[in-house]
Amino acid sequence: MNKKKLSSIIVILFLAGCGGSDGTGSMGSVSARTSVAYADSAATPASAIDSAQFLMSTYQDGLSEIQLSRLALQKAANDYVKRFAQRMINDHTRLNNDLMRLARSKNITLPTDISAEQKTQADRLAPLSGDEFDRAYMALNVEAHEKDVVAARQQARQGNDPDVKALADASLPILEIHFAAAEGINTLLDPAAFLIAAYQDGLAEIQISRLALQKATDDDVKSFAQRMIDNHTQLNNAIAAVAKQKGVTLPDAPTPEQQDTAAQLAKFSGTDFDKRYMDENVVDHVKDVLGARLQSEEGRDFGVRNLARVALPVLSEHLARALDIDKHIEPSFLYSAYQDGKAEIRLAYLALQQGSNGQVKSFAQRMITDHAALNTRIAQLAQQKNLALPDEMSPEQLLAFVRLMNQSGAAFDREYMDLNVQNHKKDVEQATQQSQNASDADIKTLAQNGLPVLNEHLTLATQLQQQLNASAQH
Repeated sequence: MNKKKLSSIIVILFLAGCGGSDGTGSMGSVSARTSVAYADSAATPASAIDSAQFLMSTYQDGLSEIQLSRLALQKAANDYVKRFAQRMINDHTRLNNDLMRLARSKNITLPTDISAEQKTQADRLAPLSGDEFDRAYMALNVEAHEKDVVAARQQARQGNDPDVKALADASLPILEIHFAAAEGINTLLDPAAFLIAAYQDGLAEIQISRLALQKATDDDVKSFAQRMIDNHTQLNNAIAAVAKQKGVTLPDAPTPEQQDTAAQLAKFSGTDFDKRYMDENVVDHVKDVLGARLQSEEGRDFGVRNLARVALPVLSEHLARALDIDKHIEPSFLYSAYQDGKAEIRLAYLALQQGSNGQVKSFAQRMITDHAALNTRIAQLAQQKNLALPDEMSPEQLLAFVRLMNQSGAAFDREYMDLNVQNHKKDVEQATQQSQNASDADIKTLAQNGLPVLNEHLTLATQLQQQLNASAQH
């Protein structure tokens, strides 16, 4: 993936474009009727997390988000904020539709109103206007969406109901995009927030890079990690100096979400660690580069704007180097196959929301069912071999998800099927190679058993792709 293409991920995140459907679509009754064993060996829970409570709290959070965002459409002054608010209404309406449908299937009663705390937040926002409203609304969204991301991730790993776990995992990329967009807009509007976020990003980078010095196997990865420690220590010192001048108190630790990322990364080893570390650096540095660029061009404080200008070349070089190293690292077959399957499931849920063709939706449903079953087998084998598996999509998969998130109808159908042909060609090639040449007998058997399913997926995807392309030409 080249730097320009990957940057489009974060352009969409930060500008919060309102592509996609109008918010009335949903994942249909799939969430309610499809029970899949959604395995994830990345975390071994000491105890399961209550899924009913997750449904209720997430639904209530969605009600609050929709209410606040409708207020933002009336009162916001900044175009980024208005576009973000519309996106929140669209996405949380869809998610709440799915939560409601799933809750009904399980006889779970959802709240009909927001909580007392959320009412207090709304009451604080209501009298504000203009820039004051924008900053308060975006600060609330940063806090709320970080909480949402953590809750969805925990539920996807440790929930006690497979249907709820599957829905939590399917919604996770969207919530992560919301969080990144909220933070990006918030730091643009509030120079102090930029200093705090940039400093915490530096702390998080130093934390995972120290881990990389201990666990990485690739010399380029280790060299990159040392450079991250050195450069981000220098950048954080510069941030601290500006913050002191501005009277801004900086945090002394990464965010909970960043600490969770570091904890999950620590579970990997070998080339799987190298890949996960470099993937994280690619995505994080795209965010950092665009955030610094926006701040240097549109920031409201001269000192903070100048700090961003100074940091931008360093962060851009980090991104270029991360991309170059990342593309040369090949993780294990289990890592790659599981990550591909997880991405396929998440994209398929998106297809159930935003596709328009009945055959495409039927294909998407099959992807959910088949890849959940395949991933369960992969997770079981990984657990036997004491191997961690990735929670997150790769940068390439994230790019595809964001592109599709901003499509709907026939355009979505065609791009989704084009992507499936491309992805399943890769999957078939990898499984064929492992079925013939894997030195591990268990992995060879796994690949041999999965290959017929993947071949059938490729055949179906190719046929449907051709049908859609033929229809578009008439």
